[in-house]
Amino acid sequence: MVKKNKKNKGKVQKASENEEEKQQETNLQSLEDSVKLESSEKKQQEIIPETISALGGSASKSYSSLTPGTSSAEIPPTQSLQKLSLLSQETDTSEQSSQGSSSETSSSQNTPIQGLAKTSKETREITKEQRRNQPQIRFGTSCEPGNVTHELAIPKRGGPGNIGKEGKKYLVHVNHFPLKISDQKRINHYDLEITTPWKRLNRRSDEPLFRRGFRKLCQENANIFPNYIAFDGIKSIYTTRKLGYSKESWTGKVEIPDSLEVSKMVVLSFKVQLARTNIDLAGAVNTFIAGQTPNAYSEVQILNIVLSQVAREKCVTIGRNYFPESSIQGRSVDLTGGKSVWFGFFQSVNIGWKPMLNVDVANKPAVKGGNMIDYMEEVLAAPARGREPPIKPNFRDQGGRFWDSRKASRHVLILEKDLKGLKVRYIRPDKQKREWRCNKVMDPAKSLVMEHKGKKITIEDYFRIEYKHRLQFPHLPCLHLGSVQKNYYIPAELCEMKTQPLPQSKKLGEDETAQMIKTTAVTPYDRKKRIEDNLRDISNTFQNDQYAKEFGLSVESVMSQIPARVYDPPALAYKDLNNKKDNKPVKFEITQPGKWDMLRGPRGSKLSFIDNKHLTKWAILDLANTSPQDIDNFVDSLYKEGDKIGYHVEFHMEVARADMYNMNNVFKEFQRMCSLDLQMILIITRGKNASIYNGLKHEGDVISKISTQFVQQKNIGNQRFPPKPATLHNILLKINSKLGGTNQILDSSISPKIFSSPVMIMGADVTHPASDFKGEKPSIAAVVGSMDPKASQYKCEIRFQDTAQNEEMILSMEEVTNKLLREFRNRTKREPSRLIFYRDGVSEGQFLTVLNKELAAIRRACSSLNENYKPAITFVVAQKRHKTRLFPVNPPTGRNQNVPPGTAVDHTITHPTEFSFFLASHEGIQGTTKPTSYHLLWDDANMPADDLIKMTYYLCHVYARCERSVSYPAPTYYAHLAAFRARVHDDALIERNMATAQQRARLQENIGLNNYFM
Repeated sequence: MVKKNKKNKGKVQKASENEEEKQQETNLQSLEDSVKLESSEKKQQEIIPETISALGGSASKSYSSLTPGTSSAEIPPTQSLQKLSLLSQETDTSEQSSQGSSSETSSSQNTPIQGLAKTSKETREITKEQRRNQPQIRFGTSCEPGNVTHELAIPKRGGPGNIGKEGKKYLVHVNHFPLKISDQKRINHYDLEITTPWKRLNRRSDEPLFRRGFRKLCQENANIFPNYIAFDGIKSIYTTRKLGYSKESWTGKVEIPDSLEVSKMVVLSFKVQLARTNIDLAGAVNTFIAGQTPNAYSEVQILNIVLSQVAREKCVTIGRNYFPESSIQGRSVDLTGGKSVWFGFFQSVNIGWKPMLNVDVANKPAVKGGNMIDYMEEVLAAPARGREPPIKPNFRDQGGRFWDSRKASRHVLILEKDLKGLKVRYIRPDKQKREWRCNKVMDPAKSLVMEHKGKKITIEDYFRIEYKHRLQFPHLPCLHLGSVQKNYYIPAELCEMKTQPLPQSKKLGEDETAQMIKTTAVTPYDRKKRIEDNLRDISNTFQNDQYAKEFGLSVESVMSQIPARVYDPPALAYKDLNNKKDNKPVKFEITQPGKWDMLRGPRGSKLSFIDNKHLTKWAILDLANTSPQDIDNFVDSLYKEGDKIGYHVEFHMEVARADMYNMNNVFKEFQRMCSLDLQMILIITRGKNASIYNGLKHEGDVISKISTQFVQQKNIGNQRFPPKPATLHNILLKINSKLGGTNQILDSSISPKIFSSPVMIMGADVTHPASDFKGEKPSIAAVVGSMDPKASQYKCEIRFQDTAQNEEMILSMEEVTNKLLREFRNRTKREPSRLIFYRDGVSEGQFLTVLNKELAAIRRACSSLNENYKPAITFVVAQKRHKTRLFPVNPPTGRNQNVPPGTAVDHTITHPTEFSFFLASHEGIQGTTKPTSYHLLWDDANMPADDLIKMTYYLCHVYARCERSVSYPAPTYYAHLAAFRARVHDDALIERNMATAQQRARLQENIGLNNYFM
């Protein structure tokens, strides 16, 4: 357990002062509830509030009549700024001294009731008197700018009476199981400080050891501990009864094996101390649902810990995912390359309109355990061809001499990349076992030399001398295990690969990924059955869960059945080439929600893109040694496909060739072609090659500003198998967009009238580097904004963020928004009257931080253009990282049994007081449809629920790269693509050792092509 430092004391003190300011005359009997709230608030991201002046003059009008005694829940939702929290920066000296006196106790980490009990009655009376004597402050009038700042809060526009009404009714099952919480139970929270024999800090991976140790501690001290205690595995335990000790703390020790397979013994010391008492779970949850408290994070955490106890005892635990032991059938499915897929389940408490337990399937790539030589053969097997299995090498033949072949150096690189960081079990010749992580693949035991008793001998000789053991395969490599500083070189034949989940830093190969997707993408019916079976297998859906019974919890055994609504798709618009009289777009009705074909337009019409940017000056760079005849056939097919829709593809100017294995030659040829004044260069490759893709995209997008289109050779076709029309059509969609054209737009007849006045649709996303590159590669923020009245052309701004941490907040939001607004004004000769902002990649705990930082930055950007410019802003967060799934109660017949596109749920499983909804906007082709979760953080326009849902759904239909509705709005998708493309550009700089601050700044400024990320 980590003791609270001074900084944490300051946070708790300030949080307490803030609560007192908001509730000036609160009775001191509610102090315990206040403490509970403070503890939960510490879970939330620290919020740095912005001054109200950053929001422009319209903000202060809404607050001028608000007094400190006004409840935030009473503020009408129709006001443009709906809620403020007054945050005082003054320091309460009595509270400061109270915090200081209790800071020495370890329980201060969770603001314990015990610490409050030490606060004298006189001190409380002084605090009460100080509050009573404080002057009554009126918002917007007597507040001193230097002493008071303001924090924006999410408007309370959710809950019963604030849902949509349009759309067809559609019954669905949702994987949320109703949870009942007894109001008769009170919970005690104890801090647990675990001392270990090692010097490093305790970490989450120690949890299995700590659980075994704590279980033994409870068994040996039955007079102290009750039968059922909820343990989080690291530092906290929860009980319904007081523990059986009378002093301030209690300490006990146990000795247990380091692991179930290794006999090394370790001594663990457990120090227990009361942190909080009399915790009312039901009361806290109910007050949150009623909107009386901002969150119930602490109580939800306790509920999750209690309900996961049985699963943690029976399963391998990874976060909130639980994977049953191999004794339960169907735990894993083998993949190639020595890998497998584990099947398990996810569970987490979700507080919607009522408490629910969200349960879903979980799939995790893993490493197959077993003999190390067998594992090496699987990893180094030649890829499968067609339906044939991979061809494995035989490393046991002739003592492993195959490893001595000329392929060994390549094998070492592949094997080392695979093994590094994985846990390997070393079985000594005397049968003792050790477990270490692998660092490196070394030379064979026959030739690898070590120093032993002052002499240099080979690893093979060492085992013969020390253990009287003769190696069977001395030609196979040794593995460097354990500490990097120590030379533990172990022959591969004495090692076993331990069964373990694949670390996040390691990725499956293309073949394994395809196999995993095929294995895990199951129908909605099968997914629903797996969820229910998992709960039944673990604890008979909590009916046999003694922990749940002890804490007064029960979970219904069937999924919730709720009514959803299905919205009709929007009408689109295309150009009609047969209409020579006027140039007005023709209305195109989508008859099959989720997808359409522009070739099947209204009778008598010939549809074309809204704005054609014909492909007239272009060339081909062939890196795949494609035959000239196949290239000519491809170009001819592309021309014919374009002719169907009135899109002109002229004959290419030249076909250049380069050896893809000679990077210098490739770049020289590409640079030469960039000097030919071309619109586009089409590049043919054999497959995916990151170095070529990254380098040429950087050269084209940033340096030469020429659009590029990569096409794999298999999609070019040949005389026997010509290219597919659908593939050609999709290529044309991307080409027209990259050249600045517009493929389709929303028809003017749709409601709400999003484009009836100038509007900028914005999307934002932040991409983070892989975990093994954290600290080396920066996070990258991308913000896109529409630049034309129909929101089809997008300008992008990217920014590199702090390399030291994965920064989710967009730090340059004001500057980026300012640039986009100025560009919009330059093109349209006026500012947008509305900003519709879709933000991707934000977790629930970051909502308030994003709102206060990024919305304020957008307001400042607007004011910097014109101090009187105050457009209405709608700010919506889109989330894909959730576990909610919808299952039709009466699934349609046929292959696709998913909910139809346009299915929305805005009640029961959504936020109880803030407006949020789930929307399945795309057609589920494979597996089970994942709806996107949307949360409204701000809306100056006060859009009705139906309008907000429809606007979001309609924007999923203007994604330019395909004729399908996508899973979330086009601008959000574009921001995601732009952030990914910026990562490609940055990787190209890294590969050339040019990733300096100056080069990255140049990269930010030199993105000049519209829609380059398409």
